[in-house]
Amino acid sequence: MDTAVLAQLQQAVEAAPTDTVARLALVQGLIALQHWEEAAAVGQVLLTTAQPPAEAHTCMGIVYAKQGRTDEAVQQWRQALVTSPDDALTLGNLGILLARQEDLPAAVELLEKAVGQATEWAEAHYALGTVFLRQERTYDAIRAFERAIECCTPYPEAHFNCGNAHALRGLNEDGSVDYYELDRAATAYKTAIQQRPGYAAALYNLGMVYQRTRSVEGVRVWNQYLEATQEIPEEETWRLRAQEYTRDLEDRLR
Repeated sequence: MDTAVLAQLQQAVEAAPTDTVARLALVQGLIALQHWEEAAAVGQVLLTTAQPPAEAHTCMGIVYAKQGRTDEAVQQWRQALVTSPDDALTLGNLGILLARQEDLPAAVELLEKAVGQATEWAEAHYALGTVFLRQERTYDAIRAFERAIECCTPYPEAHFNCGNAHALRGLNEDGSVDYYELDRAATAYKTAIQQRPGYAAALYNLGMVYQRTRSVEGVRVWNQYLEATQEIPEEETWRLRAQEYTRDLEDRLR
């Protein structure tokens, strides 16, 4: 939304403060422009009306979530679902937020409903996959990530987490490895790196796969990781480990 249209909406609300349609449109415009403080102020009036539209609760949930007011965001989205129980946007946003609050079963339920309503919503499939991964439901996670990739290409994060799911499946309880699953993990990490050159987490995890399989490729990947992260202070701990892994792998391969 451009500023001219936004100005027209602001004038409309000023001229008719009780016009719910105009006020809701203004809130939606402010959200589109990421003007969170103003959106909160304008939208708060909507919530004081006798029967706020479901869209108002949905919008205010988005605003509150962006402001870090998570409890209020959850409350607004739950209220929106009372009157619009099949709204994909509300289902998906609430599911994502509940996952962050560690309510994984509720998050799965909501996100599955969201992707059922909006089958091409890549972000919802991806979010569902991340919850499955945290529950170690690796097969379900892989399916969700693959569906996200079908809906949106490129999607390096989805390839990365698909690799994580395969990597988990590649480590058996008795300490042995499943080379097929680790090979699929490596392929997924490589795709993520192709789509996002210098993807630090993907490079590191790819290095770990090669470390477990004692592949000579590991040395090359560890060096790529070290080069990609040399100016990223938050990677320093992982860089030290990568240097140790590099020396260890070089010793094993001699």
